[in-house]
Amino acid sequence: MLMPRLLLSLFLLFSPFAILTTSAASLDNIKVRFATDTNYYPFEYLDEHKQIQGFDIDMAKAICKAVNLTCSFHHQRFESLLLSLSFARFDAVISALDITSERLEKVDFSNSYYVNMPVFISKKSELESFSTDGKFIGVRSKSSNQEYLIKYEKENSFIISYVTYSEVLADLRAGKIDAAFVDQAVAAEFLKQQDNHDNFVAQKISDDQAQLFSQGYGIAIQKGNLILQKRLNLGLKIITENGTYQKIYKRYF
Repeated sequence: MLMPRLLLSLFLLFSPFAILTTSAASLDNIKVRFATDTNYYPFEYLDEHKQIQGFDIDMAKAICKAVNLTCSFHHQRFESLLLSLSFARFDAVISALDITSERLEKVDFSNSYYVNMPVFISKKSELESFSTDGKFIGVRSKSSNQEYLIKYEKENSFIISYVTYSEVLADLRAGKIDAAFVDQAVAAEFLKQQDNHDNFVAQKISDDQAQLFSQGYGIAIQKGNLILQKRLNLGLKIITENGTYQKIYKRYF
């Protein structure tokens, strides 16, 4: 009986699951201050008790629990998120941030945790003949979506920037702009409302175009902070493999 037990012990010791569990359990505790902009439902928002909630927040909490991080979350205006990170006011930023070549020059990122696909929302009456030529297009200021429009649509359209996407969508409903350029999750939430569903439609850009400017959402950290980067990536790996990520995803999408 000793040999089977010995073999079982060796299997558990050297199996990927055992290595993953042991490495996570033995990690020293680190305090991580997350910055986020709470104006981007369902990724981050304030509930009726003024507590920060959302897909990003639940996922970050799960990562923190998996790899022994003590995490706190703090509201910061979107346009100053990465700047505050550079000045070490916060340790990490999670706020539906696309991983772009421009941002990678200033900060590092975790592995991608959500694939972003931006879409145009316009009136259904323009579905067959929709074109950005000469159109007023609303977009969130300082976002990767705005960067995309500046790169590929600036010559043909008028780009109107807003502080929040709620302002973009409000002006779209009011007819003040011709289209809104938003992430697919935001568009899906907007089109859940019957009146919006009856009058507006979302139109994707091509996959090739999407990959030109974004590798998906990631958690931003200071340049060179390899310890935190590796810890976050390990946590993301753990919650993906044990099903926690999928449960959180289903809760919001």
